[in-house]
Amino acid sequence: MLNLRLFPKHTGIWEGTYIRINAEGQVTNQWKSRLTIKLYDDNKYHQANHYMWDDGHEELHDFGVSSFDETGTLIFDSPRIEGYSWETRDSVCLIWTYKNRPGSKLFEMIDLIGDGTHRVRNWRWTEGDEFQGITMINERKVATQDEIPASFWKELPERRFKGQSRSDH
Repeated sequence: MLNLRLFPKHTGIWEGTYIRINAEGQVTNQWKSRLTIKLYDDNKYHQANHYMWDDGHEELHDFGVSSFDETGTLIFDSPRIEGYSWETRDSVCLIWTYKNRPGSKLFEMIDLIGDGTHRVRNWRWTEGDEFQGITMINERKVATQDEIPASFWKELPERRFKGQSRSDH
């Protein structure tokens, strides 16, 4: 097992709110979230994001099981996104792209604050050489990895969202 310092602190279930802001500073989208994250003993990582809008629309995105390379970098490649993530001294950083948006590149930073059950995240959106805006995410941990029901992982394949996501605009 790799000596990961930060990734293990981000496992469990996180609930929060995403707010999408365009390059002019206007809110263009907002939704609630429930992220479920598991870290396996063999350097594997699994994340599923459940998004919920006020009008009742819901999406559950399964990013599949990803592996860490020998340097501790998480490499992910799902049907929806591809990229990589690594630990810094205090933050988890990601660089990724949406497969359905050639030329897109997102830069994400995740930080635990307070007692470690509150985290803040931001995505900086770019396309080509144009800044597209940011997504601000505020989350609270509501369960540890050990408290994730085994039924969640078993039912996940049947619950996966198929179609154009509201969250990647």
